[in-house]
Amino acid sequence: MNLKLNCPVCGYQEIEGNTCPNCDTDLSLMRMLQELPQRQNSLLANFAGWPLGIALLMLIVGIGLGAFSSFVFVQPNFYTATISPANPVVMSTTSPKPAIAPRKAPATNTYIVKAGDSLSAIAKKLCGKETFWFVMVTANPQLKGRENDLEVGDKLEIPNCQEGN
Repeated sequence: MNLKLNCPVCGYQEIEGNTCPNCDTDLSLMRMLQELPQRQNSLLANFAGWPLGIALLMLIVGIGLGAFSSFVFVQPNFYTATISPANPVVMSTTSPKPAIAPRKAPATNTYIVKAGDSLSAIAKKLCGKETFWFVMVTANPQLKGRENDLEVGDKLEIPNCQEGN
């Protein structure tokens, strides 16, 4: 017991026993820790930073290889030159366009909506198929958005039913 300690509680210095004479603090644990032999640096402790160093080196090499390969292998169009001809040749073909006769408007009939009518019922009555109601909507643009809401007295243009075929 030749090792002298300082009390961590009250600060009393040069204590040779296991208790502080000033505050009765037990210093036996502190004494045992101080008397332990100093540990020698092991081989493992000397190489503790190697994995981090190797990982950083691999990261730097990977970034370098990626940058190098992007400059060498990825840009084959970098050195491609586009040359335009000095005297561009303009070819014009003038062919007479055939005259297109204006189309006649299809003959339509007018139908006045009665109570209880629907577009599919009108299509079935006038065209034979109730699936031709969309032909009537095309001929009557005022019906778009209100195909199921016909007003009594509305005048509908009934086109040729063959347009739906």
